Amino acid sequence: MADTAKRERQYSEEEVALIIKRAAELQQTEQTEQEPSTALSLIEVEQIAKEAGIDPRLIRRAAMGLDQPAQTNRPSPWLGAPTRLVFERVVEGEIPAEEFEGLVAELRRTLGQNGIPSVLGRSLAWSSTMGRRHAQGRNVDVSIVPRGGVTTIRVEEELRNIAGALLGGIVGGAGGGTSGAVIGGSMAAWHSAPISVGLLACSTSFFYMLARTIYNGIAVKREKELSELIGRLEAQVETAIGSSSKALPNPAKPTDSIR
Repeated sequence: MADTAKRERQYSEEEVALIIKRAAELQQTEQTEQEPSTALSLIEVEQIAKEAGIDPRLIRRAAMGLDQPAQTNRPSPWLGAPTRLVFERVVEGEIPAEEFEGLVAELRRTLGQNGIPSVLGRSLAWSSTMGRRHAQGRNVDVSIVPRGGVTTIRVEEELRNIAGALLGGIVGGAGGGTSGAVIGGSMAAWHSAPISVGLLACSTSFFYMLARTIYNGIAVKREKELSELIGRLEAQVETAIGSSSKALPNPAKPTDSIR
């Protein structure tokens, strides 16, 4: 018994493969740590890009994107699509407040609502109005914030009102309304409670899948629309920043007033 306890552990083929793979990963990690650092500063990256014919401004913009959290509109496991859409872009430079009028016009033209624009300091906020009163309306919030040498554009839309209306109307209304007929008809035909319950479950599942399919179609359409919208807003902000920087007057040269 003592000899058996002292025997070395035996590994299966799968365990051997995992051990070898892990050892290779550890070796690669140690080699990377021992090698001299090859990290570059942003100025060095811009210089390399300039030599390759790439605008350094685009390099700075891409670098800012690395520091931002990944934009994800995660689908709901129950609905198969997101219940909240969020898009965010960062543009180098600060847009002047006098350029907000064109952005508001784009929002109204795209979403078909006047909305409620408000300016706080040098930032613009725009909110739709119908979404807070009608389930079939839009519930969109947009913010454009110039700060720290960049302008952040954020577009959000809440879709829970649509999901609630579809599930309540189709599953609760149609499904609940036909449950009596399904149970009564199945009991009259088969005189079996299990069959009646099974048919009721199938009926409810059908209406649930119908509501889910309709919601998915709406969510995909809204996501595409907002993605295109923030792209147009980004282009307008870039144009406005470029125009305002060109319009800045040159500092006046000192003149001698002594004669």
